[in-house]
Amino acid sequence: MPMSPNSAIWGSLLSACRAHAGLGIAEVALKELISLEPWNSGNYMLLANLYAETQRWEEAGDVRKLMRRMSVQKAPGQSLIEEPSSS
Repeated sequence: MPMSPNSAIWGSLLSACRAHAGLGIAEVALKELISLEPWNSGNYMLLANLYAETQRWEEAGDVRKLMRRMSVQKAPGQSLIEEPSSS
């Protein structure tokens, strides 16, 4: 690659690891993402979910502990519901 990967590249790789259960590469991608975006909770959650999906509960908990230690807060989920308008 002619340039250094940015957070979008590392995030895409982390997402691909989730789709293909690539834990080793996912761990490397998260380390890179933490150095680029230590505040982004989505990166941590991707790895925690990958661990949970592969029944690695202790590692999933470790990711959550790391988030607490680094004061990273998970953003609350949101949903929008559109009601049909009355005519």
